[in-house]
Amino acid sequence: MDVVEFLKIFAFIFGISALVVYLLHKVRLPPVIGFLISGVIIGPYGAKLVERVEVVQVLAEVGVILLLFVLGLGLSLTKLLEMRRFLLVAGGAQIIMTVFLFTILSLLFFELNLSIFIGLIAALSSTAIVLKYLFDSGEIDSSHGRVTTGITIFQDLVAIFITPFIPLFLSSNFNPINFLVKLLNSSLILIFVVWASRKLVPPLLFLIAKSRIRDLFIISVLFLCFSVALIVSELGFSLAFGAFVAGLLISESEYSHQVTADIIPFRESLMAIFFVSIGMLLNVNFLMENFRVVVLISLLIILIKILGTSLGILISGGGIKTAFISGILLAPISEFSFVLILLGKKFGLVDDRIYQFFIASAVITMVLSPILFTYVHNLAAFVGNYIKVKDESWERLKRESELREHVIIIGFGLNGRSVARFLKGIGIPYVVIELNISTVKKMREVGELIFHGDATSPDVLRKAGIEEAKLMIITISDPVSSKRIVAIARSLNSNIYIIVRTRYVAEVEELRKLGANEVIPEEFEISVEIANRVLSYFKFPINLTKEYVSKLKEGSYELFRRDDVSFNELVQNLALPKNLSEHLRRVEFETYWVKSNSRAKQTSIGEMALRSRTGVTVLIVKRGEEIFINPSADFKFEVGDLVVLMGERNKIEKAIQLLDNGEA
Repeated sequence: MDVVEFLKIFAFIFGISALVVYLLHKVRLPPVIGFLISGVIIGPYGAKLVERVEVVQVLAEVGVILLLFVLGLGLSLTKLLEMRRFLLVAGGAQIIMTVFLFTILSLLFFELNLSIFIGLIAALSSTAIVLKYLFDSGEIDSSHGRVTTGITIFQDLVAIFITPFIPLFLSSNFNPINFLVKLLNSSLILIFVVWASRKLVPPLLFLIAKSRIRDLFIISVLFLCFSVALIVSELGFSLAFGAFVAGLLISESEYSHQVTADIIPFRESLMAIFFVSIGMLLNVNFLMENFRVVVLISLLIILIKILGTSLGILISGGGIKTAFISGILLAPISEFSFVLILLGKKFGLVDDRIYQFFIASAVITMVLSPILFTYVHNLAAFVGNYIKVKDESWERLKRESELREHVIIIGFGLNGRSVARFLKGIGIPYVVIELNISTVKKMREVGELIFHGDATSPDVLRKAGIEEAKLMIITISDPVSSKRIVAIARSLNSNIYIIVRTRYVAEVEELRKLGANEVIPEEFEISVEIANRVLSYFKFPINLTKEYVSKLKEGSYELFRRDDVSFNELVQNLALPKNLSEHLRRVEFETYWVKSNSRAKQTSIGEMALRSRTGVTVLIVKRGEEIFINPSADFKFEVGDLVVLMGERNKIEKAIQLLDNGEA
């Protein structure tokens, strides 16, 4: 192949991909779908603009290697060990339940080994699509956001560790001894990784980084990635698994973030080529001939994943709402599934027909995901109305507690606990509603009046005494649920005062319209506090500083959001001469103890003439348990008085001499 033909292939790939991805972005479909469709268009089953698929696949495999290398970089062994309980419980339960359901269904058509393989690749979910939705909707810190993110991390790990064992799924190779040997080799490799990532690689990277030659650093990292991948592949594993091992080697070093920043541009470009190459292999004629079957398979995949994920999360202690929302979010097939099915085809585990059915169905699950995500909270609310878990503690609340004019706290994270401590300290009754059953059990043991429930349900709010409550404080990190709770609470009690915490200032106006009395956005509360402290540092007048901060809050932080508001006009009256500001910062405070031999004893402030002789002011005098603030000129000092002086350092020293011996 000459250079011109090579460049022509990639001109078609990047040109058509850019156009398709841009058009799909307008209808909020993820770039992955755009690359797959681009591959269909330009491939041998489409317009046949590119027929040398093998050339594209070579670069696509390099993209997969870099994808797993970057993933290894981000999965620090230390962090994984810290998250082990959550990953193993929630992630493990989800994988086991989903694979089990898929395997049972697949056994109607295939042998056990192939059914398990299909179950594994179908159980994995798209990290890119899921995380993009969670970040865009601001739900990454919600209960379902944290659970979903943890499960996707676990799934990625499972996908990586499946790759070395794919040849063993072949019926001819499915030997327990071979499996144990492979498992032993994997364990030895990981033991080496743990040692090398802490003892060997960091010193080597330090020597390279010390040279301050950026090009040397990048090529050294790429050499490490590809060489480790080759060495591991020689041991009988895949290149992709070797690249992941290389990433883990660097993950514990202080240079992992820099390596990630340098490699990501390469990875993104080559991963785009990978998905285009997958699209090239999709037979459009096959899809049209079997369209109904493909759609049926896609819907079955979605339903089984929702069911399997929900059951897995419920088994691990999650709530119904969290389980159902996470089940829907994890419905689209994973990017790694394409890697695994391609490896399965390469080793002869799946034939072309199974491959075509899987690729087509996986693409449809991805295309349907934005529609499912749009209605995910409505669907969760609908399911929640029909599936209710009886909590006897609610009945005990009715019997044992007569809550009136109390506070309802929604969510018991860091903010919720802080509010509860404050309310307890000042003697105001409160009740807490929390979705995390583990948190509920733990807090009940220490005496908190906390109950498990979904606050978006009117029934739950009624049980918490919404009609008699005076105040509701919403501290959860879920903007969609917060809006629902505000609207429902306002409809049930028109007089209740509602305070909502939100991450983004963009949510303020809508929450106020729904009925919130106060909305506190974390995004700008920090900015307001910084502005307040800056003004205090430069000794701006305290009354004007308070007025400025008050204007920011009264306008729902509109001054931060609107470009047409001039901050200079708002603060121009606050500006102090630079020399005055510097002078104020030189003012200091000092204390003086009146002793029996002090010249100041039994002498008044006026007689000492402190201000006229030294320029120092007496602010406070403490005498026993009495406090005299800004004492008058006829105030007489007594032995044992503690005197607070204000002035510049050199003048305070003169004042102390005057108080000691009468000379300044």
